[in-house]
Amino acid sequence: MSFPWRRALMVGAGVLIAVLAYLFALHIPRTLAVFIIAAFIAAGVRPIVKRLETMRVPKPLAVAIVFVVLILVVVVTLLVIVPLMVVQIQGIAQNLPAIAAAVEAWTISIEQSLQQHFPQMSIPTNGIDLSHIGTGSLQRFAGTTLGSVGQILVGTATGLFVAFASLVLSIFFLLNDAGIADGVASLFPASRRPVAHKVLTEIAGTFGSYISGQVIVSAITGIAVWVLSAIVGFKFALLLGVIVAISYAIPMLGSVIGQLIAVILCAPQGWWMVLWVQIIIFVVERISDNVLVPKIMGDSVGVSPIAVMFAVFAGGELFGIPGLLLGIPAAALIKILWRYFIDPWLSAQLERR
Repeated sequence: MSFPWRRALMVGAGVLIAVLAYLFALHIPRTLAVFIIAAFIAAGVRPIVKRLETMRVPKPLAVAIVFVVLILVVVVTLLVIVPLMVVQIQGIAQNLPAIAAAVEAWTISIEQSLQQHFPQMSIPTNGIDLSHIGTGSLQRFAGTTLGSVGQILVGTATGLFVAFASLVLSIFFLLNDAGIADGVASLFPASRRPVAHKVLTEIAGTFGSYISGQVIVSAITGIAVWVLSAIVGFKFALLLGVIVAISYAIPMLGSVIGQLIAVILCAPQGWWMVLWVQIIIFVVERISDNVLVPKIMGDSVGVSPIAVMFAVFAGGELFGIPGLLLGIPAAALIKILWRYFIDPWLSAQLERR
């Protein structure tokens, strides 16, 4: 068999294996979710474990320390943060009519102002009718929620099982990372195994640095927004801090999303509260961008700003929120694979010519 036909056969076999693996994965979504979440947890805490190892802490002890701290954070979140968030969410539900009335009043005011300054424009003057949001709607919503309480409990139990299994599996990943890397590298031809092992190590380091750095920066940003907005008297400061922490992890678009949600939440407390909270979010996020990100994350992915923008928008268009969150590390992965495989192949082809 000639060399081109052999290569074509190998490529076809690889595509067939990938398709079969995809079809098989569709039938085991929970198992796949456990392994993916475990891999992300292991990648995220791996840089911290490596840092402890450089301080001469044995690896099993380093893993134990990291996961004890992680479990404590989860316990505090469940026992303290979540109940407070539930109280604030209930407060928002009770203030929905006030929020709707404030937004409707702002809309009418903006429409009247535009009509006054631009009379030639055709602008509806009846505003947005949000009067139907009231006690009756909330009661119907509550009834629907209580009717599906069984499904909620089953979903919660499933989520807890997936979280616990992922945590245990991530510990196994960390303790056996070298063996896992060797096992994956052994799937390659013997001459390619050193390069494959090096690529896997670099990918794990890049993903781990990005995930851990993003979590730390987002947490600090959310806590700062929570504390400062509480100082100025904002009623839903904790909920806003959580929203900002999550939205900050979404490159470029997250800041806009967080500020828009803040405007709605601040509506019952008037324009001055909206202004103060917007200033707090803007200043805190700019400090995070210019101080925390360079110090904590550094150049963890090594991707140009243009590539980052393309990766974020393309990832969001293809896969929604997960694509927005993982667009940057995916771009870093493509860059690593290009440097190790595509670039040498192109250089060899040019040298032959």
